[in-house]
Amino acid sequence: MERKLFAFAAFALVLFAGALSAALSVDGYTITPSTLKPGEEGSVSFNVKNAVPTSSTSTASLEEVQVFFGGTTEGMEFKAKSPYVIGTIESGSTATVSVPFRVLPSAKAGVLTTTFYISQKDKTDLKTVNAVVRVVNPPIISLSLDHKVVGSAETLNLSINNNGGSASKLVVKLDDGSNFSFIGTTQIYVGEVAKSAWALVPLDSRKVADGVQAIPFVVSYQQEGGDSANESMPLTVTVRKEKADVSFSQEEPVITNKDNVLHLSVTNKGRQLANLRIILTDTSVQPKDSSQITIGDLPSGGTKSFEIPVFVNQQPGVKSTAFLLKWVEDEVEKEQALSIPITISSDAEVGIYMDAKPTPLMVGSNHTLSVTVSNLGSYKIANVVISIEPNDAFEVLNIQPEQYIGNLDNDAFSTVQYKIKVKGGIAAGTYPLTFKARYKDQSGLWIEEEIKTSVSVQPPHLGDNGLLYLVGAAALIGGGYWYFKMRKPAQAAQPKK
Repeated sequence: MERKLFAFAAFALVLFAGALSAALSVDGYTITPSTLKPGEEGSVSFNVKNAVPTSSTSTASLEEVQVFFGGTTEGMEFKAKSPYVIGTIESGSTATVSVPFRVLPSAKAGVLTTTFYISQKDKTDLKTVNAVVRVVNPPIISLSLDHKVVGSAETLNLSINNNGGSASKLVVKLDDGSNFSFIGTTQIYVGEVAKSAWALVPLDSRKVADGVQAIPFVVSYQQEGGDSANESMPLTVTVRKEKADVSFSQEEPVITNKDNVLHLSVTNKGRQLANLRIILTDTSVQPKDSSQITIGDLPSGGTKSFEIPVFVNQQPGVKSTAFLLKWVEDEVEKEQALSIPITISSDAEVGIYMDAKPTPLMVGSNHTLSVTVSNLGSYKIANVVISIEPNDAFEVLNIQPEQYIGNLDNDAFSTVQYKIKVKGGIAAGTYPLTFKARYKDQSGLWIEEEIKTSVSVQPPHLGDNGLLYLVGAAALIGGGYWYFKMRKPAQAAQPKK
């Protein structure tokens, strides 16, 4: 019986002690802001509780609760003194602790861990909070070039400045799809950039139009702490490509719609051009063989002639024809697009067709010669003048040998007439007859064309009309003879008065 009473008393004492003992607990912490840069300030906050167990209705108060911090945390300093005194925490109550701190300017990016110790009066066990502060120190990269004007291909000095955290494994590229490119590489490795660095950039601008353009640099690097970053950093420059100081001259026109040989000469007025190549790129003047002519080295003041077999599918006139020049300068290949004026003549041609009245042409006879002039070319001709040349067999009876026709569209024709006399005393046969045509073609050039033909001349003969003429003439002569012969005797037989 005594043992049962003792056990019950002991159990009741334990329950009473549990009800009066304090239950110290700490919630999770919060860092505000969540990330900080070197030199920035923040705070660590957490809750200290006097928790009531589920088997109890109350607990004893927590006396002289304090929070210790500081120690040797590298890279940060606290703005409050340790310990942070909370004091008494009543049963079921919560105390919020907020400890301000500052990340030192010398701190490296990454994770800083600091420990908080929470104690209470007459207790040797401690609660701990291990707070992790995330420090970020991104690089602040800027680029600059030593050139404001760039040519078609040259090496630039690129300065890289960093006003933030260290950048490692830094690489300079160009944005995909850019007409700019690097010569001999696709990227430039710079490496570590703590404060500043520089790199040589072999820039190719040959595919970029002249004028103000943005070079689309892209910088990739690794930040402190290991994070990677990519930044677009375009730099504006003026592209002014070196131009070859050359001039071209055409030795003779080419004819439209025909196979031609384009004869040109090139003169170098500037510095020497090494391995000069001239490429015909115009679609309306089509090369029959290769479109590229290799001139080779062309010294200053030098001139070289060249020829390109072409087919010209272009209207007559002076037309700008597209060419591409390529040459090597300072061991870099350069190129320049240019237009060369080419004189294109039309395929103008006239045809002569004749008719005469009366026909055939006879020795010693006069005739009207109808001359039809036809435009056999592909384009209109203007100010057409036709003339018949002097001839030993014919005499032109018009007051002048030239006759004006005017304009003739292609496939059009016009007719002029000449009064001629076949000279007497010439033998019958075939005689040459020459016409000259003068006109302006579609390109504006005056063209003189000589057209030679031949005509047949018959000997003089009477024909049916001549026979009738002779018969009538004989009858007339016979009648006259009879009249005069018979009249004289009648007059003689009359008596005198």
